[in-house]
Amino acid sequence: MLQPIQEKIEIFDRMHALLDKVSVCDKDALIDELEALDLEILEDIDEEYADQLEHNEITEELKEKQVAFEKVMEDTPSPKPKKKPTDEDIINELVKMGRTENIGRSTFRDLGVKVALGWETIIGKYRVTRTSVFKYRYEIERI
Repeated sequence: MLQPIQEKIEIFDRMHALLDKVSVCDKDALIDELEALDLEILEDIDEEYADQLEHNEITEELKEKQVAFEKVMEDTPSPKPKKKPTDEDIINELVKMGRTENIGRSTFRDLGVKVALGWETIIGKYRVTRTSVFKYRYEIERI
């Protein structure tokens, strides 16, 4: 019976090591899985050794470890839900990157710009101007 517990602990360790590497979106799901696996491991250990220990001393120990684990998880900063960037935020990022000329319409769409681009479109403090008649190419200038 010890082998399955050891395997679960190894899985837990590998999952815990991923905490720093996963994206913000996946972090909450991974934490939930870690908590569930932690509880499962603790219950397995309790079942395995409960009859061998006088007064179930291991139960107290497991509860203390569970509280310690919960404390560590509380101290781990939870990801802040990201607000979706506005069209102006996206244009602002393009300007910061120096991408202000010869930008295709598909690039704007891929980045999430929602406004329909015409020959001259004002987005916040920027003017997006179409520069080609036969192709959808634009340039950005600050107004």
